[in-house]
Amino acid sequence: MPHKEAVIDTKTGDRYTYRELNQQANRLAGYLQQQCILKAGDRLAVVSKNNVEYVILFFACAKAGIIMVPLNYRLPQAGLNELMDDADPHLVVYSDEFSFVKEDAAEAISINTIKKVLDSTQPDPEIYEADAKDIAMILYTSGTTGKSKGAMISWRQIHWNSINTEISLELTGQDCAFVNTPFYHTGGWHVLLTPLIHHGGKLVLQPEFDAAECNELIEKEDITILFGIPTMLRMMMEESNFNDVDVSSVRFAICGGESCPIPIINRYKEKGIPIRQGYGLTEAGPNCYSLPAEDAIRKKGSVGFPNFHIGVKIVDDNNEEVAQGEVGELLMKGPHVFAGYWKNSKATDEALDDGWVHTGDLFRCDDDGYYYMVGRKKEMYISGGENVYPVQVEKVIYEHEAVAQVAVIGVPDEQWGETGCAFVVLKDGTTLTKDELQRYCREYLAGYQTPKHIFFKDSLPVGDSNKIQKRDLEEEFKELSHE
Repeated sequence: MPHKEAVIDTKTGDRYTYRELNQQANRLAGYLQQQCILKAGDRLAVVSKNNVEYVILFFACAKAGIIMVPLNYRLPQAGLNELMDDADPHLVVYSDEFSFVKEDAAEAISINTIKKVLDSTQPDPEIYEADAKDIAMILYTSGTTGKSKGAMISWRQIHWNSINTEISLELTGQDCAFVNTPFYHTGGWHVLLTPLIHHGGKLVLQPEFDAAECNELIEKEDITILFGIPTMLRMMMEESNFNDVDVSSVRFAICGGESCPIPIINRYKEKGIPIRQGYGLTEAGPNCYSLPAEDAIRKKGSVGFPNFHIGVKIVDDNNEEVAQGEVGELLMKGPHVFAGYWKNSKATDEALDDGWVHTGDLFRCDDDGYYYMVGRKKEMYISGGENVYPVQVEKVIYEHEAVAQVAVIGVPDEQWGETGCAFVVLKDGTTLTKDELQRYCREYLAGYQTPKHIFFKDSLPVGDSNKIQKRDLEEEFKELSHE
């Protein structure tokens, strides 16, 4: 086992055994303790794309009891500063392309410094004996109030997510998978990285998703499990080299983030790759549900069944369980649930109820026991696998000096699954174009958060309570998109 390959770095071609990974993690943990003077419970933020130093840093933090805080590098500087203000990290680690973050950090070092440490002699670390309830990392999720919330991920949650994943996917030490989901996502760490390391598997690490390279490496590295959102799987199948690649090593593909279109399922089936759809979220997983591959067509849209160590119920607005087949909010309970939100007791109390986590997602269960996600209780939409909350986008647009009113909704998009549509009312005597507003949004929002569609209106529809009626806007978009 120590000499077995653990991580392959596609950028450098370097290959790391479990022994080497452990030795380097020890080296880095010693440096963090002795040179950076970090102790258990301190927070270390990271702003970087995927790289092997990032992976080693995770295990080094684990050995020292340090809480890792991966930050979304796709956010503009103002957005990153907001997260750093909230996390208040004792140290920030950054890659060179994001060196601007050191301006607002108390202490900061670069990934290049980490590389030098890994090639040097360092004192042995004092290994921290973690409790299951200790926090391993803080992952920021977009908040429905416009403010991101830091989900505290405990070692218990990571462990039981790994167990659930092993049971549902029948993982073994012979499995191999890509790691190309960004590390500021729970999917980057906990869909397959931590479960496969737990079970002695192999990881093929990409800095970013590269569809053509994935196709090439399937055969070269004997990939056994593919993971991605539908957009990623579609991009792979549209590459010219997809037809010729030998995929005989692949047991199945797992698809999350949104429902996988039938044409994608059929194309992979033609290649002999069954697609298993699933469901999860940062606060409870992410591997909570799994649909057997043979049901992908018959139970189109279903996320399957809850994994073994997960309690579920579907409730109405009074927290009473709904009848079979009726729609309600999905609640989950078990050791895979997060520990709450960082420095946000109000949001924690709203999310957790006697151990049950409110997902905010609307579900139903059919007569055969298959579960379906049918909507989002709080208007969130998913663009290219990224959660987007309209209020967060509206908050930015409202700050433009020409804007009087705005409402943002999620609308269907062929490429990204969903994208944003903004309906905007301008202040009297002002002018603003779609391009100007989109450029403004990109100063404060990531690309996937910036509305693709923008319509200027004289007024927005309101109801009896003077609240903007977004359902009316959804219908209006349907009419406009067919014009």
